[in-house]
Amino acid sequence: SSGIEVDNQCFDVYNDVKTSKVKFVIYKISDDKKSVIVDSTSNEPAKDKDGNEVAAKDDMYEEFLSRLPKDEGRFAVYDFDYETEGGKRNKLLFYAWAPDTAAIKSKMLYASTKLNIRQKLVGISIDVQATDEEELSHESVLNNLRSQFR
Repeated sequence: SSGIEVDNQCFDVYNDVKTSKVKFVIYKISDDKKSVIVDSTSNEPAKDKDGNEVAAKDDMYEEFLSRLPKDEGRFAVYDFDYETEGGKRNKLLFYAWAPDTAAIKSKMLYASTKLNIRQKLVGISIDVQATDEEELSHESVLNNLRSQFR
């Protein structure tokens, strides 16, 4: 374990996702590397790299993906909706985003911190470990879900 604590706000927002007040939450390791903090949620406006508000994407999953940085790790929880022959379903998914392009030290820090946050989030159905955009794609995640929950 990295010794990085999980900020209490992370659990508050996670409970908002569980109760469908928030569609997703993205977490990051703080700049001082002491804690996991909330990076953004679906209820906050979308922002560009400079922090200026921009129009959110129409599709919520696309919006979620657009907020994951291309070259830095993140953790996230997404309330994923999908359909089966039995009707509409939804599952809470935990994402560990560790892009191939991230710095090695950063990847190691996220890898060693993952268990610390993950085991404290009760009620997650599936873990999505992704190193590239293909593994994050809606189709890839949906296939993963369907293979585990028929």
